[in-house]
Amino acid sequence: MHIKYTCHFLVFGYLLLGINNNVFSSEYKWGANVRYRWKTDTSDEVIKNELSSYSEMRARINLQISGENVSAYFSLQDSRIFGETASNSGITNSTISPSFYQAFFRTKFLGSDIQLGRFELAFGNQRIIAKNNWNNYGRSFDGLLIRNEGTFGTSHAFYLPIIENYSTEHKDSKDNVLEGVYYTIPLKFLSEKSTIEPYVITYQDNSSDLSYYMLGLRADLEKKLFLLECEATLQNNDKKSITAALASLNMGYNFKNIPLINSIILGADYISGDDTTTTDKMEGFSKYFGARHKHHGYYDYYAHKKFFGHEHTGLLEYNLKGKFNLGKRSKILFTFHDFNSHIGNVKYGQEIDIIIKSKINDEISSELGCALYMPHQMNETLTFYYFMLTANL
Repeated sequence: MHIKYTCHFLVFGYLLLGINNNVFSSEYKWGANVRYRWKTDTSDEVIKNELSSYSEMRARINLQISGENVSAYFSLQDSRIFGETASNSGITNSTISPSFYQAFFRTKFLGSDIQLGRFELAFGNQRIIAKNNWNNYGRSFDGLLIRNEGTFGTSHAFYLPIIENYSTEHKDSKDNVLEGVYYTIPLKFLSEKSTIEPYVITYQDNSSDLSYYMLGLRADLEKKLFLLECEATLQNNDKKSITAALASLNMGYNFKNIPLINSIILGADYISGDDTTTTDKMEGFSKYFGARHKHHGYYDYYAHKKFFGHEHTGLLEYNLKGKFNLGKRSKILFTFHDFNSHIGNVKYGQEIDIIIKSKINDEISSELGCALYMPHQMNETLTFYYFMLTANL
């Protein structure tokens, strides 16, 4: 059955079944996450040799209500930049209103775990679908998520309306919808954490020529002290006007007997770019819902950050990551990136990221980061710094 019509059926069914007095004799669990971050400005308008920085804060109040058959989760979020005009700081006027970052309920139906509402969806290693936790707002979706536990693993089916065009286009085929299925299969003969995930995802765009589907497989494997994380995805559409690909390979080693060194990982990322000589095809891989900072460095260099469409030159990136222990409560992360285009063999530059993460106590953690970007066409090193405090209650 098409996931869309499954969604319509479940919404109607649970509206009838969900009014149950047992829900109101429930257990309640409160929580809060507050994050402050100071960071330097990397926009092109920054005056040379002048410091430009700003502070931002994200606060979330979380409430989970658990009944006998249904649980509900709410996350109220306030995101702001200190002193921003819309915040009306120091002014006797209304300020930015908080909103629900997540609001959904979960229940069992015919053996399936049903989740309906607004929620995060962090799929796999977040190359394809990410919650974008680095962003001050994050990313959440409206829709439906169905989980099923099976003999060989767990299946996930999701239906996520992105743009509902009912007011202008009175037919479902004109809506923008992200939907798909992925299957998480544990490989316990290697280790408890080892898994593979095959997936099929479709994106229905309001412009039918830009709709596409993705077939992919990712693996997260550990064997003793060795680790391998990799992913490969094909992106196409029925009209064959889109033919794109994404691939990633990361190999590493965990140092168990050396107190200072935690792990070393060598990686490579490939995002196909658009060949402008083939006017009837678009070969650029659209990474619209995927993470950026998580994989491609912290400096917002315009040439290789945002792969929102299919008309870009792609990416060939090589990186070396190291994680080192600084006592029991702190770690230092070191990453070297080398960025190049896929089409045209353009050398973008190199980036060095140095991140110090510390756990101050059981409720507060800190993060101090430095990014040094060296563009290939400039004899100058671009810098980015940030400091972050996070409280979890």
